[in-house]
Parts: sequence; C-alpha cells; structure tokens
Amino acid sequence: MENEKELVKDWIEKVVIGLNFCPFAAKPFKTDKIAYLVQADADISALLKQFFAVLRELQEETAEVLETAFIIYPYSFHDFDDYLSFVALLQSFLEKNQFEEEFQLASFHPAYQFEGSQPNDLSNVTNRSPFPLIHIIRSESIQKAGLHYGDTLKIPSINIANLNALGVDGWNSFCEDNQLPYLMKK
Repeated sequence: MENEKELVKDWIEKVVIGLNFCPFAAKPFKTDKIAYLVQADADISALLKQFFAVLRELQEETAEVLETAFIIYPYSFHDFDDYLSFVALLQSFLEKNQFEEEFQLASFHPAYQFEGSQPNDLSNVTNRSPFPLIHIIRSESIQKAGLHYGDTLKIPSINIANLNALGVDGWNSFCEDNQLPYLMKK
C-alpha cells in the first residue's frame, strides 16, 4: 500500500503542483501536512466509517499540523459511474452530518470525464489521477487561498486553457518525460 501513496505523491508533485493545477497545493505538500490513506476495503459501510474517521481527524488537528487528506481507492471504483455514485454518497454524508461548511471534496479518477465532455477531451486530464481518490479540503483553506490567489473558481478554466495550449502532443511529452504513462492520451 506504500506504493499507492508514493504514486499519488508523485502525481501531486509532478502534475498538480508541477503544472500549477492547484496554486495552493505546494505549501501543504512541501511541509508534509497531507494525510494519505489507502482504502483496500470494498464494503461501503467500511468506506463511510473511514471517511468519517478522516473528517474527525481533520477536525481534531489544526491546519498547521494537518491541512488536508487524500483517501486512495486502488481496489475499488474502477468504473467511473460507480465512482461518481460514491462521490455523491460522500457529499450526502457531509451534508447529513453537518460537515459541508467545514469541508469540501475534490474528486479524481483515472477515467475522469467532465459532464458534457468527450472521453478523449484533453480537459479531462485535470482531474485524472493514478487511482480513484477523494481529496478532503478544509473550506477555510479554500477561503484563505481565495484571498491570496484570487477567485479559486477560475482555476479549472485556466487549467483547461493551459492544457489546450499545450495540446495532446505536448501533454504526452510531459507525461513521458515525467514517467506518467497512465495519464497519456491515446
């Protein structure tokens, strides 16, 4: 399971930070304030218990100690639609348990596809990762980032514009140069 964590860390460093997909990701990454949990269980009840445990851990620790968390699902949710159903379940869990003001979720999957896009659209790679995973982000952190970096809602459109400028060949070269074959466009 250590290998899965290392692959996710490599993806964060090379893609998320390297291409500036998230301008405020570098600080918690470089200061080791990110929790990485690999979930091997496929039982939904166990997955929800772990999700709740991570939320509680983030509540109990200050952002100066633990800023954010990734839950990695290397053995589950290979089908993107199943994954989206799970993400919807987690979002519902946040709302029903009154966590939605404290935390936000970001979702990443090897076959991520934005609604209305085609499977091979380059824009989809902004949310493609080595494994299905959930990123739990403190809402307070997003608000602070907005003060420092400006409108965080513009980040996805900026990322897509940058990718389109890079083009498929440029993206594939980037993936090849950084040993990220799982992200290459065919």
